Amino acid sequence: MTDDKDVLRDVWFGRIPTCFTLYQDEITEREAEPYYLLLPRVSYLTLVTDKVKKHFQKVMRQEDISEIWFEYEGTPLKWHYPIGLLFDLLASSSALPWNITVHFKTDLTSFGPSTGNSWNILQKKMDFVLSLLEYIRQQPNDLSFRSFFVLWLQMDNCIH
Repeated sequence: MTDDKDVLRDVWFGRIPTCFTLYQDEITEREAEPYYLLLPRVSYLTLVTDKVKKHFQKVMRQEDISEIWFEYEGTPLKWHYPIGLLFDLLASSSALPWNITVHFKTDLTSFGPSTGNSWNILQKKMDFVLSLLEYIRQQPNDLSFRSFFVLWLQMDNCIH
């Protein structure tokens, strides 16, 4: 039988190998190479948006870059859902890496706020930090100094 601590560790430290590819109809100056990342299950796509955008900016004309959004097999990925939840709902039975398509052009207003909105990205980052701080505040006696330190490093890693 699996210990609860093992399950919690797997969820907290779990990462999903992901391959970001540019949508085929995006206009590029040269062929876009896929971008591979290990995404933390407890993070949000908005926290990796800047990295993905920076990678694909190298092959696109600047005037073609605007809002960025992601989809998996035709389904737009909601920016306010945790990465692990999105993967479990949409792709848990598929082979790894998780193949996410990156879009810059198509209007997605019918699906809610886009991932490119800076205010929403900042708000999601703050929500993540505040939820971690609330957890620490509620259970200070249960966390050792090492646990506090590891938690802080993980939180810092997810934000930057």
